[in-house]
Amino acid sequence: MTEDGYLKYFEYEYVLRDLLPSRLYFVSVTAFDYGSPGHGLKALETNPTINAVGAYPQNAVALVEEEIPEVVVYPNPYRIDGQYRAYGFEGLGSDRPDDRVRAIHFTNLPHKCTIKIYSIDGDLIREINHDCASEDPTCMHEQWDLITRNTQAVVSGIYYYVVESEFGNQIGKLVIIM
Repeated sequence: MTEDGYLKYFEYEYVLRDLLPSRLYFVSVTAFDYGSPGHGLKALETNPTINAVGAYPQNAVALVEEEIPEVVVYPNPYRIDGQYRAYGFEGLGSDRPDDRVRAIHFTNLPHKCTIKIYSIDGDLIREINHDCASEDPTCMHEQWDLITRNTQAVVSGIYYYVVESEFGNQIGKLVIIM
């Protein structure tokens, strides 16, 4: 508060609605002015890419850990010809080749869990330890780079995933078509 009883700063909240949980969205706050047309000074605005922050729309941590909604995996099935990079699912802003940015996303995760991916034969393909602070806005999301625990690319097939946490376990299937 200032000496006059006014706030030194203000807090604003803007709610974005109807967002898809499978899309990465970028949000940026900019400062601008209207310029002075009478003096030939054009309007100015800070560059919106300077402080852009990317996040996936997700349920609140408390909701996930109280209600334990079903873990969502996308894209499922994963198709190598799915053009996911063009839709923002993988490799956004990266100049790496397509085979280096492939990803399958998991959402509705507890802030601390283990994701285990198995082949249809029951062989452990990959184990991902998901442990992040519950205040982190990306806490309910994790991605798998389609690389096995032996650092090899996965092959086409049906895979099982198990999400283990202190809130319970969930089992599901995912399909990869290469």
